[in-house]
Amino acid sequence: MPNNLILKKHKKHKKHKQYHHGNLREALIEASMQMLQFQGKEALGLRGLARILNVSQTAPYSHFKNKAELLAATAEVGFRNLAINMLDSIKKGSPPIEKIESFAICYVRFAIKNKELFALMFSREFNDMKNHPTLLMTASKSYSLFSAAVSEFKNDKTKELTDIIWCFVHGTASLAADGKLAIEDKNLEEFVKSRLSLIVK
Repeated sequence: MPNNLILKKHKKHKKHKQYHHGNLREALIEASMQMLQFQGKEALGLRGLARILNVSQTAPYSHFKNKAELLAATAEVGFRNLAINMLDSIKKGSPPIEKIESFAICYVRFAIKNKELFALMFSREFNDMKNHPTLLMTASKSYSLFSAAVSEFKNDKTKELTDIIWCFVHGTASLAADGKLAIEDKNLEEFVKSRLSLIVK
């Protein structure tokens, strides 16, 4: 069972009634991401995570006021991981078109492999980002990476071209994650590169 997987991961903490103050927040987010993957957003709750992590029912509330704050923190980690994966996918000194292709492939692959997390990251719950300022900054990182690569083309349409590329990439990722666009992993690279070639000459 999914909960057992989470419990097993954290069983080394069962001998301790309390987490150290500095790592309970991280443990809650980690457990949240696992539960999200296996059971979906509706199964998430601070009290449920408290039981899984073997801490008091009130302990999580010292880090998150409510479920919305927990979800925002989980989404923030998702955006951060996506940006890190994108950066790790490129080679130093790669030309801009190769950077864009690598970023795009990584972005779509991340969405497919992390469907529930990806859906949370772009859910309507975060339409008003002013309530989550750190999430807002982290959420823009992937777009900024595309923008930086596009800017290397040295043209005056960086914003417009970045928007077009991001719309293609995010749309592809969303459709693929939802199962509405069938792309096998072995064909993902070819699919993305062939479409991008129509956008970036």
